[in-house]
Amino acid sequence: MGGPRRVVAPTALAVGAMLLSACAGQARPATEPVAPTSPPTSASAAPSSPSTPAEHADPLSRSGARADVPTMQIMAQLARRAERIAKRLPQVPVPTDVDPASNRGIGYREMVDFGFPADQWPYLDALWHRESGWNHLAENRSSGAYGIPQSLPATKMAVVGSDWRTNPVTQIRWGLAYIAARYGSAQKAWEHSERVGWY
Repeated sequence: MGGPRRVVAPTALAVGAMLLSACAGQARPATEPVAPTSPPTSASAAPSSPSTPAEHADPLSRSGARADVPTMQIMAQLARRAERIAKRLPQVPVPTDVDPASNRGIGYREMVDFGFPADQWPYLDALWHRESGWNHLAENRSSGAYGIPQSLPATKMAVVGSDWRTNPVTQIRWGLAYIAARYGSAQKAWEHSERVGWY
């Protein structure tokens, strides 16, 4: 009936359990309460396609994803994503103003795969426009933050894949897991970034 079934969830849960046992002693940093803000508008977001990493926001004013989120929390978010994919949910159409083959198109699909509702897109889009212009090679020379989510240090993304330096999918998955674990929503990550200059 319907062809072979993939079993992803048990594997993802086993990986999460191993990491949980290895990382059990790490504490989660507290988040600060935030006041709600209105969604960013397309006029407030950075240009959609910078041609070089240097064209993203002022490197001294933004420091990227620098909070310490334990690896076990990142892996737990990735396991939840794998469980949703294993349920074979229908493909979500990308918004018409987003090129499906672009890093933004990948970002939108991954955001939905992570379980974020579509209303979180304006916040995620604005956040990563400001951080990197969605450029997977963007590097902040003063802080060392790197990639689409501007991970600081950049090597934190290696927990998702060894190709973190060049693969936008790896970077986006790490960034979404980070946002889910640290803030719970792209809106809260955006609001934190608006308030203090990093997320």
